[in-house]
Amino acid sequence: MSNNTTGVPQVSEQWLILAILIATAVLYPTLYMIYNVFFHPLRKYPGPMIAAATPLYYAYSVMKGRQASHNSALHAKYGEVVRVKPNELSFISESVWKDVYMNRQGQPQMEKARRDHFLPHPGIFNITNAPDDVHSRQRRAVSHAFSEKALREQEPLIRKYMDLLVDYLRDKEQKHESFDLVLPLNYATFDIIADLAFGESFQALEKKATHPWIETFFDRLRSGCIMYELMDMPVISPLIHIFVRPQILKKMRNGDFVKDRIAARIERGVGDRPDLMSFVLKNNAAGKGMSEKETIATFDVFMAAGSETTGTLLCGAIYLLQKNPRVMTKLKAEIRGAFNNNQEIDLAKIRQLPYLRAVIEESMRVYSPAPQGINRITPPSGAMIAGKYVPGNVTVGVHLATAFRSPINFADPLDFIPERWIETENPRFKNDKREVLKPFSAGPRNCIGQNLAYAEIELVLTNILFNFDLELVDERGNWLEQDSYILWVKEPLMVKVKSAGPR
Repeated sequence: MSNNTTGVPQVSEQWLILAILIATAVLYPTLYMIYNVFFHPLRKYPGPMIAAATPLYYAYSVMKGRQASHNSALHAKYGEVVRVKPNELSFISESVWKDVYMNRQGQPQMEKARRDHFLPHPGIFNITNAPDDVHSRQRRAVSHAFSEKALREQEPLIRKYMDLLVDYLRDKEQKHESFDLVLPLNYATFDIIADLAFGESFQALEKKATHPWIETFFDRLRSGCIMYELMDMPVISPLIHIFVRPQILKKMRNGDFVKDRIAARIERGVGDRPDLMSFVLKNNAAGKGMSEKETIATFDVFMAAGSETTGTLLCGAIYLLQKNPRVMTKLKAEIRGAFNNNQEIDLAKIRQLPYLRAVIEESMRVYSPAPQGINRITPPSGAMIAGKYVPGNVTVGVHLATAFRSPINFADPLDFIPERWIETENPRFKNDKREVLKPFSAGPRNCIGQNLAYAEIELVLTNILFNFDLELVDERGNWLEQDSYILWVKEPLMVKVKSAGPR
């Protein structure tokens, strides 16, 4: 018999809790979005209202692989600075490199954004995500491995893969086959970095086959990219951290591939081979290097950053050259006029070719191999960026692909014109903001491997264009219009090659 004598319907405790949970689930996101739009410290910065309200708007474009085109469209509409998320600003101004990434006089460096989320080896920092003090030590441990002196010692090893690449292309020519140029260029760059890192390559060029590590690279990258965005969601983030993050991090790790090869390389000792590991081992022996776990984590990064980005730039450069016959003809004339045979091709002579360097710079501008860039966090006191005050604890950064192809920074930004890097006083290009182009970032955390990257790009382009004429086949649409998950997801680049005519 009920004890209710008031006539008021009774609600069970379970239903009351459920009602509170539902109300909270509806009310919290609503209040969160209202705050972001009307009361957040970034409320006066331009951008879509939905981007100000929720990170889901930007996250959707990232998860679909459309971040690059999405960001470019936002800047085309709103200008040099855009609020792309509730607490994130995207810049394309020249001064941002100095204001955000370089040493700021009397002020601490801005920290990298969300450095802990992207740790495939939890609890162990690598050279890209380490705090400043750890990063400085790690960078010192590997800096000599990427110096110009080291590069001169490593050049014979790199040139070995140039010979293999030329042999690969000659085989395709003899078979009268059209083929995907992305494959041999990726084979070459992965083989080179593996040999430099571990003293053994994937043998991809020799076997004409993709190693499983290469095959799964973009699957791992996409998983990490999606997790990176999901962990920016205030409601979803705790669930991702508990239930999803461990599985994705396991997927991102390269199994025992890097670990086993580093262990084998360490066991062989320094030796006489001038590879990357030899320099690290020397510093480790002197007690000023990295732990074995740090070395594994850092060389994991080197494998990805030192291969895929270089191969991507090479594919883009050759596509742009093929689509611009005037530039291709001029570059081939410079290269073929500088050498009589393959044995003469070396870095010292290559670096006397100004048009080649201009072609590489323009390729990086039109098709930045890493479109996204790396974000930073403003200090608690805030910072002046591009002449505007930005509050503290805000994510800021340069979206490379957008900045490099913006009419704010370059004349005729979508046109491939290497002369803009040579004819600097030409009225057409005089107002180009050339300092915007920093594909390897800037400041104390810029890409440590840029000397090696330039060397590979120069050697590959020179060897291919000295020996072969290329023809694009199966042209469908604009090859440069690609999805991206931190890096571009390249479509096949189908070509035919034939040996260059008599000199």
